[in-house]
Amino acid sequence: MEISSMMAAQVASLQQTVQLSILDKAMNMGTATAVQMMETLPQSQAVPAAHPYKGQSIDVQV
Repeated sequence: MEISSMMAAQVASLQQTVQLSILDKAMNMGTATAVQMMETLPQSQAVPAAHPYKGQSIDVQV
């Protein structure tokens, strides 16, 4: 096997490793941001969200 082909294979492997490392760091940052946003949400909500139609009269004709 020629040296140039071995080096090309090593460069391709290194590029893949770097890409995976960058992707992993980006995902970790996104997860950390999402957790931080969830922690800043108000914990206590006195009034639950209203159901879109439950408890209302609906006029149905057959």
